[in-house]
Parts: sequence; C-alpha cells; structure tokens
Amino acid sequence: MRYWLLLAPVFIALLYQVGRGLGNTSYMLYWVTAVVLLVRTRSFAFPPAASVLYLALLAWGTLSAALSINPDGAYGKWVQYALLGSSYFITWALVRTIPEFSLERAVRMIGVAGLIGFAYYAAQFLILSMSSDFHPELQVHGLVPAYLAPFALYFIWQTVKGKIRVVLSLACLASLTLLLVFSNSLTEVVTLAGALAVLVFFVVPNKRLLALGGTSLLFIALILAFDPAGHVLSQAEHTHEYWFTFLNQLSSFRTQLWYQAITIPPPNQWLGGGPSNVGLYPPVVINETYKVGHLHNLLLDCWYELGVVGLALYMMFYGAQILAVMAGAANLRSLQHGVMYAAVAGILVATMLEQSYRSYHVAMFVSFLLALYNPDSGKPGREQG
Repeated sequence: MRYWLLLAPVFIALLYQVGRGLGNTSYMLYWVTAVVLLVRTRSFAFPPAASVLYLALLAWGTLSAALSINPDGAYGKWVQYALLGSSYFITWALVRTIPEFSLERAVRMIGVAGLIGFAYYAAQFLILSMSSDFHPELQVHGLVPAYLAPFALYFIWQTVKGKIRVVLSLACLASLTLLLVFSNSLTEVVTLAGALAVLVFFVVPNKRLLALGGTSLLFIALILAFDPAGHVLSQAEHTHEYWFTFLNQLSSFRTQLWYQAITIPPPNQWLGGGPSNVGLYPPVVINETYKVGHLHNLLLDCWYELGVVGLALYMMFYGAQILAVMAGAANLRSLQHGVMYAAVAGILVATMLEQSYRSYHVAMFVSFLLALYNPDSGKPGREQG
C-alpha cells in the first residue's frame, strides 16, 4: 500500500488531466492518508534547507495575500499551493518508510502511467474529433502525456526486448507528436520537444550535438507546419513590427502579456499583488477587450503576485530540491537520471509559456520527482536500481 501511496502523485496528475475537480479531490485524499501514516510512523525527518525555504515562502505568500486587494481569493489559492508543494516532503518521508524501495520499479510504474495518460488522450481526441464542432485546443489536453513521454519510452525500452522495442518506441513517440500537433497546442509540442532534447543527452552520449540538432530541426519543422504558424507567416505583412506581430499571434498573445507585465509592474514590486491576484491588474488585458487569468509565464506570474522577495524564495526552494538530487547523482543510473530531468525540463518549458507557478505540474509533480530521486545512501536495505 505504501508503494502505491508513494506514487499517488503520478496518477493524480492523470486525474487532473480528466478534470480539475477530480484531481483536487484525489489529492486531498492522498494528502490526508499520507499525513496520517507519517504521524503514526513518526516520520518527521525532512531536509532542513528545503524546509526552511518552504516555510519562509509560505509566510511571505501569506503576508502578500493579507495585504492584497482581494485577500479572500488569495488565501484560498495560496493554501492550495501549500498543499500541492508539500508533496515534496510527503514523498521524502514516505520513501524512507519502504525498506525494499526500488527506484527502477518506481520509474517503470511512472512509465506505465505515462502510457495510460497517452492512451486516454488519444481516445479522447479520436472520440471528440467525430463531432463537427470539435475544438481540440479547448477540449483535449496533452500536457501530462507530453512530459511523461520520457518515462513511457523508458518503460518500453526496459520491458520489451529485441528490435520490436525500437518500433514501439518510435510508434508511440510519432503518434503522440502528431496528436499534439493536431491538437493546435504549441505549448504541448514545445514541452515534448524540450523533454526529448534533454533525454537525447542520456540516450546518445557519443553524438549528442548531432542528435540534439536533429531533434530541434524536427520540432522546428513541426512548429512551422503548425496551422497557426503557417497562417501567420502567409498573411502577416513585412513591417518593422513583423516579427513581434508574428510571435504575438503564434504565442496566442503571450508576448503582449509579458511586455505589458514588464512595462506595468505591480504596485509593490517587493511584496507583489497577492497570490492569484494578477488577474485584477491591467497587464492581463489583451487588445482592450479580452482578459486572461494570469501572465502565462512562471517567472512573471510569481514576481507579479509575490514580488521580488517571493520570487527569490520560490527559486531558492526549488533550487534546494535540485541541488539535493545532484549531490547524489552518481548513485543513479544514467538513463534513470535522464528521464527524470527530461520530464522536469518539459514541465519548465510549459511554465514559461502557459502554466502558473502554482500549477500542479510544478508544485506537485516536479517536487514529487525531485524527492523520489533524492539519494538516501544511509538507509539500509534500500535499492538504487
């Protein structure tokens, strides 16, 4: 049971893919169950650096919420982030209660979850595409299968033997790529490209630059063939603002949001406007008519809502998690190491274009992975592969 509880964030991510309400409910059940178990087993040994930074970040976000123009809404979103972010400490403690823990087994189970997410995404796309009013950019979401793709490929490669595993890997990757392209979501295409680019460094050790260049060219070609990109390239006029107009339309007006955020900073740049409150300020207005909920960029969203201090604490909190993993990287197999960093890279690419710093992709799943991979060489009976 503890093994399933340990890996619950992976399957919760799949449930979020189905619906936000289902994901929130499943996460709360996971959180309560895990906390009760840790209290009963008295597992309270947490990493000191990450713990201090986490508490400091929560305190600063609470202060920012209290002084914001909409404290009630800010408190609710900040509590949600605090619960999601605690997955790092839950995973850290749970993995130490399983003497027979095997990283290899955990990685393969995440790969199975990746294949399940891909199968659901493909089935949903095919069923909904039969409707005449199908809008894939709104009705289907392939972000989770995109950043879980490295784990899915790892599972296929380690489970299937012979040449058939090459065929299955290429078929899975090609199918996912085409579905993402046909879904009209540039963010998801670039997310997969980022994940694969990092994975290349672990799969092709002798010809990394050649493989990386080939992967980059492939996805550049896909982006240029992307319907919105092709439309903008063929219709836009060559003016002095041509490239800004092209990038703005290709990015669904994200460049305009980022430009407005920088030129219209929050009232208090040190404290920020409060968690989730960026939607109450002018930068989120597009063309004076359309309004979005956030700035579609992790750094800008965090800066605007928590200020410079909050952004610094946020970056240090995740930096401490990454440094803790890197300290024990020698204990991990190269490919196991690679699939984790590939998934994290894919998620970070998505946060630069779409996801907020409070999204479950970053707050829950990245923290879960970094805690899962954290070394514990002093724990007797623990396997590393």
